[in-house]
Order: sequence, then structure tokens, then C-alpha cells
Amino acid sequence: MSLYNLTNATTPDGILIGTAQSVSVFAPMLLVFVWFFVFLGGSKAQSDRQGYSDMPQWALLSSLSIFLMGLMMTITAGLLPLQYLIIIVGLNILCGVWFFLSRGRLE
Repeated sequence: MSLYNLTNATTPDGILIGTAQSVSVFAPMLLVFVWFFVFLGGSKAQSDRQGYSDMPQWALLSSLSIFLMGLMMTITAGLLPLQYLIIIVGLNILCGVWFFLSRGRLE
């Protein structure tokens, strides 16, 4: 018994997309990985350079990056269901509110 069924595709790209579509948690886990990678990597690099890290800024940047990835995955390959894209938009709104509320009056 196999974990997933291989699709009948002739190109390597078609095989990869077919396999990713048959494994339903691939796309959400990829987006979670990218979000944490951008968030932790960016905040660590900024902390090393400047001595402090702007967490709301990196949360917003990582949310925008997974939004763009999610759009590409939804439109071109159909890897991501629309419900996940709605959750990503909500995450973008929350991170944007956190970012704009964390700014001072003169920033």
C-alpha cells in the first residue's frame, strides 16, 4: 500500500506537481517553513548588524513573502486550496496591524 498515487505525467515538472498535489500537507508546511525561515533569519541578521531586531517588520515581510508564494501556488499549480490563501491574507492583516501599531508618532 503506497502513501500516495503517482500521476501519469510525462515531464519531470508534471511528476513533481502531481506528487505535491497528492501529498496534501506539502504546500502548507512549505509556507510555514518559509515564514519561519524569513522571520528568524531576518531578525537574527538585523540583530547581529544593529544590536536589536524589529520583530513586527520581519513578521510583515515574512507574511508578504508567503502571500506571494501562496498566490503562485494557488493560481499556477493548484497546490494550495483557497481556504489557506484566506488564512494567509488574515495573517498579513494581523502582521500589518502589529507593524503599524508598533511605530512611533515620528517614524
